[in-house]
Amino acid sequence: MGSSGINAEYMGSSGINAEYMGSSGINAEYMGAPNEGIVGQIGNSLNNAAQYVSETVQGAGATASKEVNKEKAKGNSADDSISGRVSGAMGAASDKVDEKKHEGSASANKNSI
Repeated sequence: MGSSGINAEYMGSSGINAEYMGSSGINAEYMGAPNEGIVGQIGNSLNNAAQYVSETVQGAGATASKEVNKEKAKGNSADDSISGRVSGAMGAASDKVDEKKHEGSASANKNSI
């Protein structure tokens, strides 16, 4: 018990239950949420689902491009010169980075639906 006779273990310095409230007295669980309420949650879920689909499609495009560039790097294309093969290898490496970036974004959006 504090000197005021209020159990300080469950109360913040302002006398408000700090376990459930942010320092401003607003429920911290919902702070920073762009939309609140059921309609906002549905909107956020739909947005996350659309972003998931978009990132998945972009990731698949990067994967296809990577495979084409890998074949080019192996010399299995019309331009099998050294510069063409180096260009294919560089393109494949760049596409691999894009592929992983889109996979990560898709995963994050999927988990927040």
